[in-house]
Amino acid sequence: MDKKFVFLASLFLIVSFSAGVFTKIAVPSEKMMISTELPGLAASLADYIKSDIITILAAMIFSALFFLMPLVILMVIGKTFSLGFTAAYILSSLEEKGFSLVIAALLPRGLFKLPAYIALIIVSYETAKFVRKNYHNPAALKGIKPHLFHFLFCLAALIVSSILETFLLQIVL
Repeated sequence: MDKKFVFLASLFLIVSFSAGVFTKIAVPSEKMMISTELPGLAASLADYIKSDIITILAAMIFSALFFLMPLVILMVIGKTFSLGFTAAYILSSLEEKGFSLVIAALLPRGLFKLPAYIALIIVSYETAKFVRKNYHNPAALKGIKPHLFHFLFCLAALIVSSILETFLLQIVL
């Protein structure tokens, strides 16, 4: 694994998160109240896990079609950008509960989701390289199983984050 690539993947996430925060701060908005009512625990958890599964499936498809691999990076950048934007919006909209709400949402994302996103970019890149190298040899493509297990590891980290985030948000709200 190339250390330069890991550094660049991490840098992309940091820049996109910061850009999301900056965009919210720079865009003037009227004082709007956001709802702190959450759907039921099962519905929230199902939505989070569905989103995680779609993210992993999209990354797998984009990696298998190696020329679409840059879309994985764009997808992850979009997710971290929206995370930064949402955090800044919550902090500016909810004075008394804003900080605890952001901590409840960002703690699991910082511990599990962001590292899983970095791993997802790396796994997608490695898978795309493997497919590109072996696409003309179907017998060699049977060696893709370790790459699929890496995607499952990323999915597991995303699901753990979703479960933790759902329970923390239920406690805070």
